Amino acid sequence: MFSLARASIRHHRGGFAGVFVAVFLCAALITAMGVLIESGTRGGIAPQRLQGADVVVGAPQAHPVVEDMDAPFAERVLLPAEAVNEIAAVPGVERAVGSIELPLATTDGTAVSAAAWDSAALTPYTLTSGEAPERATEVVVDESFGAPPGTSLTLTHGGEPTEYTVSGVAAPESGVDTGPAAFLSTAGAQALWPHGDTVATVGVIAEPGIRPAQLSADIEAQVADVVGYTGDRRGDVENLGGSAARSTLLLLSGSLAGVAVMTAVFVTAGTLSLSIMARRREFAMLRAVGAGANQTLGLVMREVLLVSSAAAVLGAAPGFLLAWFLGNQFVAGGVLPESFVLAYSPLPALAAVAISVAAAVGASLVSARGTVRAAPTDALRDSVTEASRLGRGRVITGLSLLAAGLVAALVPIAVPGTAGLASAASSILLLMIGAGLLGPWLVTGALKLVRPLVRRSPSASLALAEANASAFPRRLASGIVPLALAIALGSVQFFMPATVATEAGRQSRDGVVAGYLVSAPGSGVSEDLADQVAELPGVESTSPVARSAVLAKAGFAGMEDGVQPYAIQGLADLNGTLDLDVNEGSLDRLADADTVALSVDLARESGTAVGEDFDFYYGDGTEATAVVVATYERGLGFGDVAVANETLRSHTTTGLNDYLLVSTAADTDPGELASAVDGLGLTLLDKEEFGAAGAAQRDADSWVSVIAMLVLLGYLAVSVVNTLVMATARRRPEMLLLRTLGASDTQLRRMMGAESLLIVASAVVIGTVLALPPLMGIAVSISGVPLPTIVPAVYLGLAGATAALGLGSIAVATRAALRAER
Repeated sequence: MFSLARASIRHHRGGFAGVFVAVFLCAALITAMGVLIESGTRGGIAPQRLQGADVVVGAPQAHPVVEDMDAPFAERVLLPAEAVNEIAAVPGVERAVGSIELPLATTDGTAVSAAAWDSAALTPYTLTSGEAPERATEVVVDESFGAPPGTSLTLTHGGEPTEYTVSGVAAPESGVDTGPAAFLSTAGAQALWPHGDTVATVGVIAEPGIRPAQLSADIEAQVADVVGYTGDRRGDVENLGGSAARSTLLLLSGSLAGVAVMTAVFVTAGTLSLSIMARRREFAMLRAVGAGANQTLGLVMREVLLVSSAAAVLGAAPGFLLAWFLGNQFVAGGVLPESFVLAYSPLPALAAVAISVAAAVGASLVSARGTVRAAPTDALRDSVTEASRLGRGRVITGLSLLAAGLVAALVPIAVPGTAGLASAASSILLLMIGAGLLGPWLVTGALKLVRPLVRRSPSASLALAEANASAFPRRLASGIVPLALAIALGSVQFFMPATVATEAGRQSRDGVVAGYLVSAPGSGVSEDLADQVAELPGVESTSPVARSAVLAKAGFAGMEDGVQPYAIQGLADLNGTLDLDVNEGSLDRLADADTVALSVDLARESGTAVGEDFDFYYGDGTEATAVVVATYERGLGFGDVAVANETLRSHTTTGLNDYLLVSTAADTDPGELASAVDGLGLTLLDKEEFGAAGAAQRDADSWVSVIAMLVLLGYLAVSVVNTLVMATARRRPEMLLLRTLGASDTQLRRMMGAESLLIVASAVVIGTVLALPPLMGIAVSISGVPLPTIVPAVYLGLAGATAALGLGSIAVATRAALRAER
């Protein structure tokens, strides 16, 4: 049978070319998604500053979650200083060095990674000139500073400048890139470290002959509450961005992969169905000359297996290139650090091949089963006509999916917060599959609307187009559905971030009452410097703001043991600077110990009311229970959790404020204020500049989703062209017959043009209608009003590109078909 299948493939090269392209693209897309998912578990950042340590020991940097990924903490979880001695006492340890990292900056705002000189051995850095720092005002720098020993160098911490004397210049091992680095004396580092008798990590040098993996296990067994890291995993504890980036990448790529795999399988199945429909007459003839139903079905499945296997294997290689491209875009969008390395292995390719081949063979089985099992005479008749009715099972399934999609889109009305938003966003998948199953019904409905207009026209081309569409609604639906899929999916993915950004921008604009924002280039703002800003002429009030993230227990979607990250801000002295639109209670009570304020959405989601306890974990892993003293409306613009400023700073790694909100007297001169702030080494932004900076950050965050969606839409575009060209090419005998009956080439082109116009118009309408319920549900979840933000230029571009694909591909295929039959 395989030899017969190979002969059939050679005879139908044109038809199987479309199948090959569909499976090839499917495998490439799934491979790329697989690489990103694998990178979310095995990728990371190679160690730099600590690469000289055989083992790096840190505190547990994530909260364990039952049957799910551990949730990473946003800040550094610290170790007590005595842990250094405990680790040093473990057999096999030659030396243990406690390490801290301090955020310093040069006077021009360049960020500098600083630590105590003891930790230089963990890179290792070695002195090339001068000597180690001994006094609190001495520093060793790397060669990038261009400062020889004896030079004075000003570095700032929290915006406060300190003049250091360069005691030496050090250089790392070749291949190490830590960026600008400075090393202070032990006393100088401890003076800037805000967390007292603690260390961030402990670098361990193993005795000769001791395996790092075994030593790491011994340390974990003998020292309580520590985690050992070896190999490239040392980069996770050195740079917390690596672990957090893996979690973010896994969540992002996982959600994108679900949509991508569903879309790829859906489109591949549609292409297979179209290919098999074109050969129904051949299968009917095989049945008529005595071939059994199972023999014919086996032939079809073997043909598809051969073609799809070759296509999937070849398509996996470009998938790795696509993953590399997406990884670069994620770096550009700030989702991944620049030094993050994706994990490449054969597993994504193997999975892609298996899924693509299974989808193709399964689609061929479903599509060919009805034809090969029908009586030969019935099969011959059906090969030139289409059944007028859909199967009962197909109708029930399609209607059920549409109903389920509408219900899911309406969930935010009853279920606020993350659960409602996720339900509304995912409803588009149900709606698209339901519409695909009921595609011929949708075509019939569209024809009923345009038939009165067509029948009034004297054009023979329009009459032929209407007759063809009425006789072959399934064929027409095969062109409409993928185009509508592109519009619906693109609309939801593009306009959901726009809706979120619009509401966040509105809340931010309305909430910031202060006229100015003050920040320190390259680092945060210290408490002392905040006091100096408050004393400047014309300043009426200042509010220091610290930002971080907490983990709160989630009580929805059956995740009773799970936690979710929420943005938190530390606030103080809000009068005249910030208005969170308090719904109940008072933010003044945040000054009391163990108190917290929640956004209305988080309060509802967690089932917590004012006066009740709220359990959460600070970014440094500290478990906390605080009394809710207020709820507020503007959580999307400012974060879902608020505590006292001093409280939050004690749980951040730097201990610094992110910025100051400043209100001034009405007669304050902006230029004089800017000069005074600049004199303190700080940066001043007015309210409009602050809003523009926030909008730019939100645009950067959404750009990652846009890039990923453009890749998916690009796949859809190529697949749509492939499908439409196949559908048009199989109509060459029909066009030849019409030409024989007297139709001119111009009339045939006009007929196909009218059909393509009907396809495009129907796709735009259906895709738009399918996108509206999810977008309205998303808007309700975000703002409480069913009015999503739809950017006209983006929508017109999406609809225009879809129309161009549909009209262009059919026009080109029609000209080719007519030219071939001359």
